[in-house]
Amino acid sequence: MKTFIDKAPNEWDNIFNSMSDMVTIHDKDFNIICANKAAETNLKLPSLASGKAKCFRYYHGTSNPPEGCPSCKCLKTGTQATFETYEPHLKKYIEIRVLPRLDKENRVIGIIHIVRDITKQKKSEKRLRDSGRQLRNLTKHLLAAREQERKHIAREIHDELGQSLTALKMELMLLMKHSHLYRQAHHKIKSMLDIVDVTINTVQRISSDLRPELLDDLDLISAIKWHSRKFQKLTGITCRVESNTENFIADNSRDIALFRIVQEALTNVHRHAEATMVKVNLTVISGKQLKLEIVDNGKGILEERRSNTDSFGITGMRERIGALKGTLEINGNPNKGTKVLATIPLNGSHILSKPKKGYRELKSYKMHDEWSSDDVSVYENERSHQ
Repeated sequence: MKTFIDKAPNEWDNIFNSMSDMVTIHDKDFNIICANKAAETNLKLPSLASGKAKCFRYYHGTSNPPEGCPSCKCLKTGTQATFETYEPHLKKYIEIRVLPRLDKENRVIGIIHIVRDITKQKKSEKRLRDSGRQLRNLTKHLLAAREQERKHIAREIHDELGQSLTALKMELMLLMKHSHLYRQAHHKIKSMLDIVDVTINTVQRISSDLRPELLDDLDLISAIKWHSRKFQKLTGITCRVESNTENFIADNSRDIALFRIVQEALTNVHRHAEATMVKVNLTVISGKQLKLEIVDNGKGILEERRSNTDSFGITGMRERIGALKGTLEINGNPNKGTKVLATIPLNGSHILSKPKKGYRELKSYKMHDEWSSDDVSVYENERSHQ
């Protein structure tokens, strides 16, 4: 026992000085009264016998304690603290843990600093952040390039193929007028006209899926209402669209991103939800945030699918919102449906000061979510002659 007690001080010194973290022990006047080898080396401490090694001088390179220093608070209140800081004096990022030194009556008589060099960790975190920012910028660029290519292809299909089919239909209709004398030719031409009509509808659908022209001609809300009507007609699922504002200042990146999210969410409702109704709500909050909420009454998305990184549809939604510095939440409850919530910041005014081209004429029709097939035809006819 005596041998163990005799060896204890040496064992303590060995442990204290073998620690890679810097450890310094201070009195109430910020003097360092004891330090391990790591602290002596990194802080370049003088001999501590003089009692004039002020901690703030060697840790911070200052002549006084820094304002708001947690160590000062620890001396006053005995409250432990852990904080990170960059010290130009040391050219290091450090993590400092402050512990109070107490006497037998639990009065604070000083503090202990346990300090870790986290420079490598911080540099790794910065590289990771930079890499993430570069990936987000690349994703944003690729999304914009893809949308531009979609717009170009849609325009080519609409202008070239659509016009050619329309011309072909007009020629067939002229033949039709003179085919009554030839019954067989009459039936053949009618069959050809039916095929042309189907092909024209297919071209319009493909063009619209590639790039909805309403986003160029009108506004985001109208485009969403247009798509929801098509969705309801195709699937039989009731789709309601609500908004607390009529029109937004056009923002191509934002409008495309939100429209594509609505498209993807409604596609998922059709494929997976087994829902009978879905609601789309676009809300401006205090003029500073735009909230898009899509809620269905289906079976609810499963957790494994919601967090599945191979689900490219959901991943694409997250990437689009991330590019707008927004957030995306997807939550589901068994047999109680799924909610998709996208929130993005708004910069400046969001209300249209003047209607877009063609908007006033179209507003003379019914509300966009009540457009009939005749209204659709009129709109598409106007588009075809622009």
